[in-house]
Amino acid sequence: MQLARVIGRVVATIKQDTLTAVTLQWIQPVSTTGADAGKPVVAVDRVGVGPGEVVYFITSREAALTLDEPFAAVDAGIVGKVDWVNVDGARRLLADDVGPTENRDEDT
Repeated sequence: MQLARVIGRVVATIKQDTLTAVTLQWIQPVSTTGADAGKPVVAVDRVGVGPGEVVYFITSREAALTLDEPFAAVDAGIVGKVDWVNVDGARRLLADDVGPTENRDEDT
């Protein structure tokens, strides 16, 4: 599993039948400090998250298991929403504190 911040929604009017009525989110993988970690990806969303929220996601074949049809063609799937991450006894990556890097208030 990996951490990410939802940076937008992907709208596709035509898609594979196995993805009918499935929300697609544009997510930016992040580290436990909230820094960008890699390139953004599109992920299926069965938990109902939105822009700015921190999530954890899975990739590869297991991502399709988040759907009703486990043979869908997907590479990433959101499996949960993150409230915070506890690293070395300290809460980090609080969901309320994570946003786009250029808008992050470094004093909080």
